[in-house]
Amino acid sequence: MVLNVNLSYISISFHSTRSNGFQFLQHSNDTCLAYTLAAICNLLSEIGFSTTSGILGSPFSPMISVGTSLSVQQQLFVLLKGSLKRAESLKLKQLVAANHLAMAKFDLTHVQRPLLSFGPKTSMKLRTCPIIVCKELRSGYHLISEFCCEGSTMTADGAFSTAWLKNLQKPMGSLVLSQDNGSRNNSNPFLFFTQPSSIPGSVMQLVGSSYLHRATAWEIYGSAPLARVNALVYATCFADASSSSDAALVHVKLIQHLAVFKGYKEAFAALKTAEEKFLCVSKSRILILKLQLLHERALHRGHLKLAQQVCDELGVLASSVTAVDMELKTEASLRHARTLLAAKQFSQAAAVAHSLFCMCYKFNLQVESATVLLLLAEIHMKSGNAVVGLPYALASLSYCQTFNLDLLRASATLTLAELWLSLGSNHAKTALTLLHGAFPMILGHGGLELRARAYITEAKCYLSDPSFSGIIFIILLRHLYLILLISRAGVPSSSFKVSQDWGCRKGIS
Repeated sequence: MVLNVNLSYISISFHSTRSNGFQFLQHSNDTCLAYTLAAICNLLSEIGFSTTSGILGSPFSPMISVGTSLSVQQQLFVLLKGSLKRAESLKLKQLVAANHLAMAKFDLTHVQRPLLSFGPKTSMKLRTCPIIVCKELRSGYHLISEFCCEGSTMTADGAFSTAWLKNLQKPMGSLVLSQDNGSRNNSNPFLFFTQPSSIPGSVMQLVGSSYLHRATAWEIYGSAPLARVNALVYATCFADASSSSDAALVHVKLIQHLAVFKGYKEAFAALKTAEEKFLCVSKSRILILKLQLLHERALHRGHLKLAQQVCDELGVLASSVTAVDMELKTEASLRHARTLLAAKQFSQAAAVAHSLFCMCYKFNLQVESATVLLLLAEIHMKSGNAVVGLPYALASLSYCQTFNLDLLRASATLTLAELWLSLGSNHAKTALTLLHGAFPMILGHGGLELRARAYITEAKCYLSDPSFSGIIFIILLRHLYLILLISRAGVPSSSFKVSQDWGCRKGIS
């Protein structure tokens, strides 16, 4: 099955796994059946599938009557619940922990609605719940204190943590991604140092996966420092027991953090180290990250042909099967729209973004929908039609509030402030009020480019209002800081030129 997935034979992988499950069922092998069900859930979650007809209503699930009426996401939720219940009944501790992590990942981006409803419709609070995600992650993490293979004796409370602290050594260097060519062959910066050998590798891998899930959760919720901390904990403590996929993922997270907060120079230096560690095969995480960074840098430098070429390469990596590789397909389309926007082809960019939103709505990609709506607002703003962009920004804010996307919500608020300012100087105070409400999140968790945008917008708000004539010194300080941000992050120089024009109008240069 693993070979089939790697070769992108999605349908073959799915049906071969399903047929294995039927064989285990016929031989009354409950343990193998439980693991097969978990594998099906992982296949649907990680890769996707156009339809799951034939799963629900089969011996895998008792919900025969509703199997054909539920969406793929709802059927995945039913399968995850069934897999967790089966693992708990068989007392398969490692599988229970893995299922809890899978449930946390599902709850992170899905609003739980009742599968069946009767009678008049009642009002429901349709929001994701970070508390539920935290509980699921904690449930999976409890394996660290009662680790064991199924059927073996559990250790005494605290024994594992005591052994852990005694054996944990300090890293040899401060950098997770070492850039020293001389020490590359002598030490592995991701090596976990002399941990107790009695701990099963599968248990270590599960515990490490919980930290990766936490990092992903904090990325979505908008706390970059906490996301980085969890990624560093994984890279420092669990790298030796990790799978190649998880090891590549933690590299990707840390390099993305470098790109957002330190600039592309340091990100590409770290990427070069990661490329030497992982083979850049088709659809690998490192290759996708490289294309993403190349596209962003090309846009910032105004190399639009190169940016479009990278977009095309990114789109080719996605499977042609419907509803498979949706994350990659969304990423390619989103970057294509941004490239058209940078080329000032507003109508084409709006068409691509609208088509992308329809696809996200069709496949229930709610988090991605918030990003696309924000892009549509930006397209209409830059095309000179801010009034049309306002509803898109407000809709994106609504999505962000529903799914607790705090940093994206701050970005949407910034875009909304820019839209109000585009309507005229008489709306400057409204824009400034919105901006100051988003400043704590932007300055505390936003990257260099987002902070630069916020400072530019604040300067425009002050300069457009004659009553703020005594604030020029603060504006000059903002510009000095903005120059530093631009030099480090590679923010498009056109943004700074706009702020310079506003300064010249008020007599400051």
